[in-house]
Amino acid sequence: MKPWRIAIVVLLVISVQFLSLEYFQTITLLHFGNDISPVTRAPEDFVIPEITELKNMSEQRLMQIYLKYINSLQVLCKNVIRVGSLSAGGKEICIDEQYKPKPPCLVYSFGINNQFDFDEDINRLFGCDVFCFDPSIKTKSFRKADQIWFYNWGLGGENTRNELGWQIKTVDVIRKELNHTNRPIDILKIDIEGDEWYSIPQMISSGALDDVKQISMETHFISKTPGGQLWGSHPIPPADELYTLRLLYDKGFRICMRERNLYSKMTWPGFNNSITNVNELTLIKSMK
Repeated sequence: MKPWRIAIVVLLVISVQFLSLEYFQTITLLHFGNDISPVTRAPEDFVIPEITELKNMSEQRLMQIYLKYINSLQVLCKNVIRVGSLSAGGKEICIDEQYKPKPPCLVYSFGINNQFDFDEDINRLFGCDVFCFDPSIKTKSFRKADQIWFYNWGLGGENTRNELGWQIKTVDVIRKELNHTNRPIDILKIDIEGDEWYSIPQMISSGALDDVKQISMETHFISKTPGGQLWGSHPIPPADELYTLRLLYDKGFRICMRERNLYSKMTWPGFNNSITNVNELTLIKSMK
């Protein structure tokens, strides 16, 4: 190649590199402002206020606190993987060494909706015993595979039979009936359309979460639409919903992953942009 052609090629390469650097710096400043210094320490956790303070707040303010909290990752998991479907039904879990399920691991999966992909993948990947629960599936309890069992029980904050005839049980009672009181739960999956707020406080007060290593759950906050019907078959006040996240924090559970459910994207009073009031959270028990 002639020298003048080589010179043109070199100039073109240098120009492209320069423009790419300028573009990256421009995009970085647009997203993060002028402060692009490296992170040298973990930020302090944003802690949800006490219940007495929350009860005096508007729904708009409660929503602001909820979004700030769930979007503030509190602990680093270096290895998060998707288990199950890439769409609805799949969940993210942490498999850092101290959290990675190992036989004889135990998984409770509440909310199936005829989708067993999460449960089958957990069993296939880690060899865990998986117990699935969903009263909305119109079938009797059965053994789905060698290490996968299905029970037509629902999860709640009390042991009862609801107006649909579904058998509702608390986690501590389920563990006793299945003879799991001496087995730690490696993963607790909760996807029960708003009744998580009804169920979790009882789990905490009964000690059912004392040996749970991580929780993967879908949160449904306040209502399906602004001013509309509250989520869940047993709705509780929004302040109590939010305080449930504080109870999990006080129990040692820290958010390591958050995924927005874009099907719940909406305009909410007091927000300039649309928000998602349904979000997936993965929380791991802090190791002390």
